[in-house]
Amino acid sequence: MTHFEATCFETLDYIKNSYSARICQLEEEKKAGKKIVGTLCLFVPDEIIFAAGADRVILCGGKNDAVSIAEQYLPRNICPLIKSSFGSIVNNGYSGVKSCSHFGLVDMVVAENTCDSKKKTYELMGDYVPTYVLDLPQKPEGPAAVKYFLEELNKFKGIMEELTGNKVTVEQLKKEIISSNETRKLLHRLYDLRKREYPPISGLDMIKVMQKQYVLSAEDFKEALRTLINEAEQTRADSIAGSKDEFTHRPRIMISGCPMPGGSTKVPEIIENRGGLIVVEESCTGTRSFWDLVDENKDPMTALAERYIKIPCSCMTPNDRRIDNILELAREFKVDGVVNYTLQFCHGYNIERYKVQQALKNAGIPVLSIETDYSDSDVEQIGLRVDAFMEMLS
Repeated sequence: MTHFEATCFETLDYIKNSYSARICQLEEEKKAGKKIVGTLCLFVPDEIIFAAGADRVILCGGKNDAVSIAEQYLPRNICPLIKSSFGSIVNNGYSGVKSCSHFGLVDMVVAENTCDSKKKTYELMGDYVPTYVLDLPQKPEGPAAVKYFLEELNKFKGIMEELTGNKVTVEQLKKEIISSNETRKLLHRLYDLRKREYPPISGLDMIKVMQKQYVLSAEDFKEALRTLINEAEQTRADSIAGSKDEFTHRPRIMISGCPMPGGSTKVPEIIENRGGLIVVEESCTGTRSFWDLVDENKDPMTALAERYIKIPCSCMTPNDRRIDNILELAREFKVDGVVNYTLQFCHGYNIERYKVQQALKNAGIPVLSIETDYSDSDVEQIGLRVDAFMEMLS
């Protein structure tokens, strides 16, 4: 039995197989009159949605099946995440891919103005589901950006009050901020365990946990994290199956770049099947989603604006904060190499790749850049490149 086969905790199985139960939960909520909001990006604060009495589910597509549906409306040369998301919405989640049925349950999509392809797609999306677009300042540094984003969040708060018929109070916002911070702190604890010489959870399993973060209800995800951490903390290094010598020689890898929504695990599977050990993800499916807390001592709307505008997405310019985060994570998690993962036609991350490579080169950290989509057509080619990278790191 390999190390990764040995670390399949009971809670991991629950998280990975929780989708059907969540669909039933959402259906019951809708019958009871609760509004369901679909989101596509980290820039949309969950705290405001929950404070209005609504529930939230992620609509980022990570499956190749819906891409061909979207290409009837969208150009082929935009990123697969947008096409997969839009294709699932157009087909109302019933394109023969049962794992996408939550797309047909949302009452409103709250989108965000990040890349050009997304914001033009939202214009088409409104024909299929009510869509509200949250605007973002593109230069995140300084008080002007926070002021502008605060105005946008206040408009969004009004939209949520209109949708649900509930007033978003300061007290309820503070309660949701505390709750969301608890989840972030739990994720920090879980990621801290991955700093061990012998991490108790594989990178692929961790990515699957993070993919469920915005599918499961907030409370269910939080409770699952508590149990998973307890199980992981009880796992001693000397109880891991397989020889320590073999495990020690696995290069410690960071994945950095584009998000990996549910169904998109091709690259991490290749990395870990070919000898790598993923110990951290600098992505929206990883550290960007939880690294910074919301200040619980400030006016809640101001605190939300300050925290969320700090997310180092490639849509921002300048984006030096992302470079700093990559170098900091590389040190904290003692990585041997970085896989810079970008989706085809994701111009922000593809252009930013040069600065990432230069910063890692100056820090003496090897990097492998992979540009791909959701199909399996390049699996063998990526595998050969990963083999060569792992051999260089070993």
